[in-house]
Amino acid sequence: MAQHSLCDILYRMSVFFFDLDGTLWDEHCRIPESTKYALDALHQAGHLLFICSGRTKGFLNVPGLGSLPFDGGVYGCGTHVQYQNRDLLCTALLPEQTRRIVDCCSTYGVLPILEGPEYMYVHHALLGYDEVKRNVSQYREPVQPVMQDAAAMNVQKATCIHTPDGGTERFNRELSAEFTVISRSGLSEIIPAPYSKASGMQLILDVLNIDRSDSYAFGDSENDLSMLGRAGHGIAMGGSPAAVQSAAEFVTDSVKNDGIRNAVTRLGFIH
Repeated sequence: MAQHSLCDILYRMSVFFFDLDGTLWDEHCRIPESTKYALDALHQAGHLLFICSGRTKGFLNVPGLGSLPFDGGVYGCGTHVQYQNRDLLCTALLPEQTRRIVDCCSTYGVLPILEGPEYMYVHHALLGYDEVKRNVSQYREPVQPVMQDAAAMNVQKATCIHTPDGGTERFNRELSAEFTVISRSGLSEIIPAPYSKASGMQLILDVLNIDRSDSYAFGDSENDLSMLGRAGHGIAMGGSPAAVQSAAEFVTDSVKNDGIRNAVTRLGFIH
């Protein structure tokens, strides 16, 4: 029987990156049993699994997530990268960058959620929004008010919620000179350059010495475009916007219709 070196084994190992919202779980953070089955099967077969989310670590206190067999994650759109509970990268905005975002929000009538590795700093007006209340109520302690002193907040990125009377286009245009701005579905994600989901993925692949052709990424929204483009194989979830579907190798079913399991089956990793 042929003997295989460690390099041969690593070369055949595949790495999977999963967005969370709309990909791994639904709008209520419910993870389908079919998804859990697919992740377990992949991990037992020796493949590596990573979260690849716009959420920071302070925005991940979701029941059931910790029991899934992830080897690490890309958080905050690439501002925080972990492998086996070890930080490969953990960066934060400078206080003047945080103040710049908050000031622009105030100028253009946009409401900020400042996200960090420990806390979310939420504009007080947002706690009156039903969707925001549902989303942050489960976090309790990690939710803090936006502070006047920007240096007192540890912030990695921002999610800024548009209001009917806000100047969305001007807000996005002004901040895009300094940050990567991803506008989608009533909000803008503000990410420090040069970080992205793609840069976090690439760091993991470089550390593991795995070719991008052996990487698979699953996503459903505009902040997944860089991830889908960087992976050797990008898969869009059913119901994704047209731009996301166009960037993918193929489109699977929605998260509620067993999209992850069906895609992994189609790719030949499980039966």
